[in-house]
Order: sequence, then structure tokens, then C-alpha cells
Amino acid sequence: MPHSRDRDAIFNRTFDLHSEAVQIYCFRRLLADDVNDAVAEVFLVAWRRIDQMPAGKELPWLYAISRNIVSNARRSGRRQSNLREKVASLRHEDALGPETHILQTDQHRAVLEALARLSTDDREVLRLKTWEELSNGDIAEVLGVSVRAIDMRISRARQRLVRAYESSEESSRVATPVPRFVEEGGEQ
Repeated sequence: MPHSRDRDAIFNRTFDLHSEAVQIYCFRRLLADDVNDAVAEVFLVAWRRIDQMPAGKELPWLYAISRNIVSNARRSGRRQSNLREKVASLRHEDALGPETHILQTDQHRAVLEALARLSTDDREVLRLKTWEELSNGDIAEVLGVSVRAIDMRISRARQRLVRAYESSEESSRVATPVPRFVEEGGEQ
């Protein structure tokens, strides 16, 4: 175990470099009220396991921790899901999450609706690729699978997203082409 001052320096540098990315990761997956608690828990786990942090791969390692924290938060939040569903049904835009407040166009709304119809695994791999802008190698590390498996997952998830987008009532009413970032997986 490194000396205490070394651990402090490593942790502080990691926090300074990556706390914003971890916060954004959690914000995109949790209710706004739960984000700060999740981020704090991520860095508490990181502090406890600082000796296990892979050099040069700090952010994917933190994303893997974040993924577990987010999963735990969702599991514990299921007890309150009935109330949240009732409130969300009163205001449809809020049910889509914080992205709806940022992306207001019909096309973006249709893409988010198509994304919501995908499996949890498909959504996560697409979010890591597009929102977090991770390489396929880093995504493989976050999810604990091979790069080849990630290549296939991304390809298949994109295909399913395009099909979900094209089949949505919104996209057929608007009669717009599939946005380039859906087909190519680029930035939003």
C-alpha cells in the first residue's frame, strides 16, 4: 500500500481530473436528486480501492464503479417507483429524463423514445460510446468483456436503435430521415 500522502495525491488528482465526468455519467442515468449522493459514493469506493485503480485507465475504472452505484440506486429506488410513475405520467416530458430538457426538437425526442425502448444493455453500451465518448477498449473494460464483444454489441445496438426509431409513430408522422448520429454513433 502506498504511503498515505501518496494515496491522497493519487486520489486528489483522480478526483480533480474525473469528478465532472462521473457526475455527468450519473446525471444521465439517475434522477437529479440522487446524483450527488451517487457521485459521493463512487469516490468513496474509489478511495477505499485506490490501490486497485489501473494506471492510465482511471476513468473507465470510475465508470465501472459508477455503473454499480447506479445499479444499486435503481434497485433501492424501486420501492418508490409507483409514486414516481404516477407523477411522471402527469408530465410526459419529465418521464424521459433530463435529456428532454436539453433536446427539444421532435427528432431528438423521437431518438430518445427509441432509445428508451431498447434493452438496458443496449442503452448502456450506446450511452458509453456516444455520451461518455469512450473508446471500444474502454467500454470493454467498464463492462468487463472483450473488445470484440463490444464491437458486436455496439453494432447490434445501433441497428436496433435505427429500427426502433424508424418504427416509432413520431418518426413516421414527422417523416424525417434517421439522424446521422444514430446511424454512425457520433455526437448528439
